[in-house]
Amino acid sequence: MMKFSSIFILLLLSFFANAQDQMFDICPLKVGEEIPDVSITDDKNETHKLSALTAEKPSVIIFYRGAWCGYCTQHLAELNDIQHEIDSLGYQVFGITVDQPEKLEESYAKSAEEIQVYSDASLAAISGFGLDWKLADEQYTKYKESYNLDLEVWSGEDHHSLPVPAIFVVKDQMIKFQYVNPNYKLRLKPETLLAILSTL
Repeated sequence: MMKFSSIFILLLLSFFANAQDQMFDICPLKVGEEIPDVSITDDKNETHKLSALTAEKPSVIIFYRGAWCGYCTQHLAELNDIQHEIDSLGYQVFGITVDQPEKLEESYAKSAEEIQVYSDASLAAISGFGLDWKLADEQYTKYKESYNLDLEVWSGEDHHSLPVPAIFVVKDQMIKFQYVNPNYKLRLKPETLLAILSTL
């Protein structure tokens, strides 16, 4: 019995290790590169050019997996708490997720936030920033059957992709700072973000 338990644990660890390895198979945009000229959609189903949004003022762009992700909504809530400080430093902040527009309201509700969030269900921005992580078929099935999480319902698409969580600071269409971590549990601390913004 103990031998069977040990084998099961090793298989489980192997599954998550492989999933983590796949998440590292991305190529995010780097500091000094220009952001892609793509469109994203708000909760009223209106499209916006990312170039136009970031032209308004220097921007902090948060890529997050979705309103179903507790780590994501907690991070949005933490950043919402420092939104005034971000604004005082001359920046705006907004989020981009793979959730379809009809699901964006759940981000606002679950994080009790005021940060504007946009849908990128088509992956235009997510892929453009090099953050597109496609789940393997067995991972998609596991999410759906074990966690009751159907990514097709949330995104409205069948691409089975998620963004690797990230933060980009953009000025004049150029990336001035980026934080990308395939470990979705580890997020940039609000106080660290403020320190970075104050030096840029």
